[in-house]
Amino acid sequence: MFFINTLLSEVLKISLYSGYAYLGSCCFAFLYQRKLQYFPDRSEYRIADGSCGYIHFITEAEDGVELKGIYIVPNPEKQFSTLTLLHLHGNAGNIYHRLSWANLVHKQFGCGIVLLDYRGFGGSSGQISETGLILDANAGVDWIVKVSVSSCIIALHLESIGSAVALNISANVCKRPEVQGIVVEGGLCSCMELAQELIPILPVRYILKDKWTGVREAASEISRSSYFMSLHGAIDEIVPLSHGRGLFESVASGNKILRCFPRGSHNDLIGHPGYFGSLNSFYSKLL
Repeated sequence: MFFINTLLSEVLKISLYSGYAYLGSCCFAFLYQRKLQYFPDRSEYRIADGSCGYIHFITEAEDGVELKGIYIVPNPEKQFSTLTLLHLHGNAGNIYHRLSWANLVHKQFGCGIVLLDYRGFGGSSGQISETGLILDANAGVDWIVKVSVSSCIIALHLESIGSAVALNISANVCKRPEVQGIVVEGGLCSCMELAQELIPILPVRYILKDKWTGVREAASEISRSSYFMSLHGAIDEIVPLSHGRGLFESVASGNKILRCFPRGSHNDLIGHPGYFGSLNSFYSKLL
């Protein structure tokens, strides 16, 4: 009997300590979630204005937060000089980590490219939040409309979480009449779904602030006449292909295409055969 009581006591202690550890993990995840979800580089690097067609600009979101970006002017000698891309980046780094991508795309197509840092990234002010980043995306489109000529064609290039930023039911940037094309690269359906797969033991649904769950619904509201292309790596280790397919299947557009790169991961699609060909075919439809 003594042995049984001792065993039960030890089991109770282990259960109690496990409960404390689980509760502590939940509290830690709740308190520091945005540091676990976003990895911004707050450094601001400057390139001489006008060098290689770079122009630094500052704009404001609807709530007054100051945003900084870089505009690469179009090359009038290239076929796609009337096209301007708004690139909305992922959850890490800042726009300067996307300059190599922008330079290669600009060299290939000659289109204008706007790289915008969300609030809390790079030199932009403010604190990162789901509602704030959505305002920032709209501010990016507003800036292009303000400085562009009437013949300018605007397309979005949405990287990773950028797909959730632009495709959000609360303020669907992709439904704006100025936006005529949408390219999603490594796109996702919901940060909550990703987090649940990554850490199924935690009650993510209840503790996550920035759930980014309105993507599918927003995608279903895109005009059937709009142009949409999804680029995804088959071995994407951050946003699995199943999430990209889920987003693609939700898109209401009748002019949509999914391009899967068999050996592509999350951040290297530009180096795979067919990347520029896919963009060329897509951009041609917008002219």
